[in-house]
Amino acid sequence: MGEAKKQTRMQTAQEGSAFKGSIKKKMLTRTITPTVAGLLIAAVLIAIIAGVQIKSLEDQNIKNCSLNAAYQISEYFTKYMEVSRQLGANQELADLFEQVQAGSPIDQAEQYASVIATMTNMHNTDADNILVCWAADVDSSQCIEDSGYVSTIGEWDITTRSWYAQVLEAGTTIVTEPYENSSTGEMVASIVTPVYDGSGNMAGVAALDLSLGAVVDMMEEQKLGDTGFLLLMTKEGMVMFADDAGILQTSIQEIDIADNVKQGFAEDEYGSYVYRYAGNKNYGYMEQAGDSRWVVLSGMPNLEYNMDLYKVIGATILLFGIMIAVMCVVISRIAMGIVRPVHQLHHVAERIAGGDLDVELEVESDDEIGAVAAAIDKTVIRLKDYIKYIDEIAEVLGEIAQGNLLFTLKQDYAGEFGKIKDALENISRTLTQTIRGIHSTAEQVSSGAGQIAQAAQSLADGATSQASAVEELFATVTDISERVRENADYAAGAADGADEVRKNIESSNEDMRLLVKAMEEINECSNAISAIIANIEEIADQTNLLSLNASIEAARAGEMGRGFAVVANEVGNLAKESVSAVQKSTDLIQNSIDAVERGMNLVNETAGKLAESVAGVVGLADKMNELSEAAHGQTVSLNEVEQGIHQISAVVSDNSAMAEESAASSEELSAEATALNDMMQIFVVE
Repeated sequence: MGEAKKQTRMQTAQEGSAFKGSIKKKMLTRTITPTVAGLLIAAVLIAIIAGVQIKSLEDQNIKNCSLNAAYQISEYFTKYMEVSRQLGANQELADLFEQVQAGSPIDQAEQYASVIATMTNMHNTDADNILVCWAADVDSSQCIEDSGYVSTIGEWDITTRSWYAQVLEAGTTIVTEPYENSSTGEMVASIVTPVYDGSGNMAGVAALDLSLGAVVDMMEEQKLGDTGFLLLMTKEGMVMFADDAGILQTSIQEIDIADNVKQGFAEDEYGSYVYRYAGNKNYGYMEQAGDSRWVVLSGMPNLEYNMDLYKVIGATILLFGIMIAVMCVVISRIAMGIVRPVHQLHHVAERIAGGDLDVELEVESDDEIGAVAAAIDKTVIRLKDYIKYIDEIAEVLGEIAQGNLLFTLKQDYAGEFGKIKDALENISRTLTQTIRGIHSTAEQVSSGAGQIAQAAQSLADGATSQASAVEELFATVTDISERVRENADYAAGAADGADEVRKNIESSNEDMRLLVKAMEEINECSNAISAIIANIEEIADQTNLLSLNASIEAARAGEMGRGFAVVANEVGNLAKESVSAVQKSTDLIQNSIDAVERGMNLVNETAGKLAESVAGVVGLADKMNELSEAAHGQTVSLNEVEQGIHQISAVVSDNSAMAEESAASSEELSAEATALNDMMQIFVVE
């Protein structure tokens, strides 16, 4: 038995552990999963928002860098374009072009020296960047420089220059495409301003050759991040500045750059670009450098462009990972705090269902689980009291079955069991009174039967004596007649006593039927135990109600309360298991009810035996009536004897036969009375 209990407890503990693991797993999965999903969504949103902001900042940085470079280039060229305009606006130069005609030397003109002086002064204002100031006449096809150089007449035809069409089209100062200075090998660009005569025709141009070294220096000073780069292109697309020296003086249409950039440059579409350059993805901005029409293109490699975003994503993943880990630990601890008392309740319910009421709950909680534990504890205490009631009732019914009608109920019999106590005490009083009456009547019947037997025997002896001494009969007939009359009176009295005994027996039989009815009431009281089960089931209903309330509160808590809704659902499941345990307890109580029914069967058996005794007593009463009638007949016979002595012999013979019959009946009545008395001896009433 001990080993079986140990195995049962181990199995219960294993089931409890599995149950605990299930609760914990559900809390972790149903709480952590939506939480993790929410955190992941939040992380994605943060990454998206951060990405948008970071990209916006990076795009603005790239744009600012491009605009700054374009602005500096524009300012640089604008400055010298203004110098060229001032030279072109010089009235002496206009007069010079008007004076010089085709075939005449330009250096012979009156304004030549003044113009050269003006150009020299302009050159000297920025000798580092201005290589030379010059002017060219259309009519004479001559060119003059501030250095004193004068080309041969007809040698310097403006219309053959590459920039001539551009000047005509623009009608204002232009920057020519860069070219290599023949004397220095340096890349230069000319700033050319058209000079018009009074008729609005172009009489010549005023220009200066500008060094591009300062432009390269300005571009080198521009920095775009750690790995960003800048490209500077002329209006025609020649690359004038790049980190890769291999693409310098190369058209943008010929370098390894995305088509969207080439198309945008060709169509003057400036702004942000995402393009591939030299095999790498880049984010950049294209901007025109003012009136110079040169273009600045910036580029930042994808890795550096998204580096801050990658850092934010990494930090977000790390932060949310730590948060998820902390939440897992916290929720796991909360789950363990809930599972432990639930496991104890489950274990106690299993023991109660197995019939073991010697249980103790050590759940210290002031929430719904504590209330359930307190209710189960009260239920166990009450069930222990009920078992005591049932044991005592079974013991009392066993004593009644053994004939002991004197018993004392020691328990308090609270609730519906109080009716059983009252019914048993009523049965004890009723049966005690009935059995005492039966005892008294049996003793009287036994005494009367003995006397009748003696009288009958004496009558038989007298009849025999009469047969042998008929001659003495007449002398004593008067005495015999008197005795016969007394016997008749006695027989009548015995018959009345027998009738009274019959009535008492019938009354006892009625009392026994009342006893059977009382036992039926006991059976009904046993059925009332179902009310107790209903009370226990109400506890389970209250637990379900608590689970419903917890679910409602969890629903009010919103998304974070869903894990606790799972806990409320598990408490409801526990209530269902409690109902199952109560059903098993009901089976135990039903066994007690069966014991009450067996007691009722014993009472019915006793009632049957009492009914048989009633039948015997009724037969005895009938015989006593027959004896009374016989005694009456003797009286009639004695009267007849007095009328005629000659009939004495016949009468004596009849009396002898009747005396023998009366003796036999008396013996039978005495035996029946003795048997009845013996049957009553099994009942203890004192």
